[in-house]
Amino acid sequence: MKLVAFITSTCLILIPMSAYSAWNWNGRLKTKVQADNRYSRYTDETRTFGEIWGNVEVFDNKSWRLALDFVSRESVETGFEAEIFQLYVEKEFVSLDGQIKIGRFQRADSLGFYSLDGADVQYKMPDKGLRFNFYAGRPIRQEDVRSVSGEWLYGFELHSFQMVNWQNSILPIDTWSTRIGFQQFHSQYTSTQLSVGNVLQGQFQHDYLYAYELSFMATLDAENGTFEELLSSVALDVTESSRIRLNYAIYEPKLFFPTFKERFYSSYYQGKQDLLSLNFTQSINSTFSYHVGGKRAEREGKKYIGYGFDTGLKSDYFSDWRLTADFDMLEFGESSSYNLYFSSQYSLSTQTLVTLNLAYSLDKSALYDENKAAGTELKFRYKVLKGVFVDLAGSYIVNSRLEDEYLAGLQVSWYFDNFVAKDSQ
Repeated sequence: MKLVAFITSTCLILIPMSAYSAWNWNGRLKTKVQADNRYSRYTDETRTFGEIWGNVEVFDNKSWRLALDFVSRESVETGFEAEIFQLYVEKEFVSLDGQIKIGRFQRADSLGFYSLDGADVQYKMPDKGLRFNFYAGRPIRQEDVRSVSGEWLYGFELHSFQMVNWQNSILPIDTWSTRIGFQQFHSQYTSTQLSVGNVLQGQFQHDYLYAYELSFMATLDAENGTFEELLSSVALDVTESSRIRLNYAIYEPKLFFPTFKERFYSSYYQGKQDLLSLNFTQSINSTFSYHVGGKRAEREGKKYIGYGFDTGLKSDYFSDWRLTADFDMLEFGESSSYNLYFSSQYSLSTQTLVTLNLAYSLDKSALYDENKAAGTELKFRYKVLKGVFVDLAGSYIVNSRLEDEYLAGLQVSWYFDNFVAKDSQ
């Protein structure tokens, strides 16, 4: 099969690299066989495929770096497919405090998570805590994510990190981080995004409050004057082990397919939403912590407004056994969502890890009536030898109204490296 040939040729390429002792290299190679109906559960058709994922980095201890990320898949339904996510070379100019990256590399911003065929130039002013980035190229859509593909885009970013150390009794400022960006995207339409971000952190000098963090990040679509994304947060550490956080966010999930845990979160929503939340987290001791909070969500331009509550706990009392439990609910008038999630992770030995996730969901909708869902996910990881792991995973979600969802997979992962100390070169 083409997939087997692809794996073999990749290994043949990697093996000779160890001969170049002047270079360091590391990476990961994953081979997987999986069957699921994640893409086609509305028609209840099983998709079976085998694939290989790989990422390799080659670098010296001076200024050069090369990177490759790829995937190759063969399935009964679509045959052989292959895609390169990243393939770039990076050169650092130490005397100029800059570096340049050329090729295909990955970016994440308000457009989504995508690959960019182009170049990225970085210039640093370390004595002033400043970094400038200029990038341009052709964006390429990546599978399974909410992103774009187009003709070209360009932009620049300014990053600043300042050690302020401004002490006062009201609002001391220890550090101040700033990010300012501009980006223009061209396809069938043209869009211009302006972005800004600020993070202030400080530690109080009195007894009733320990520390704080203020953050604000936003991306504005300059064409229509609306926010693509916005996140503001106020966090107060009452003590070293307890925190109150107030969040407000306007966002849209980047992934088309949520994880098993996200599948049972009422606030997870494929469309754009405004979410206001207040949470309190406390660590009772080194092995037990809990959180409790409330939230308000707006969807479809304030057409729907809902209120919710969430609470949970985590225990590491037994050194080899981690337990977590979460309850989450959200009500939108006649619509509502109640979710209960439980996770257990146990180390059978230094080589074996078992994870069991259980979930239950009750969703009511004025349009789609009621759906009850109960899910189980089981994962088993075994360390065969240094850098080689075998993973078995399976999940099944029973729905009362929708088609049941299932996934089963076997994966072998190889983590490899060839570290060479700088003094030995």
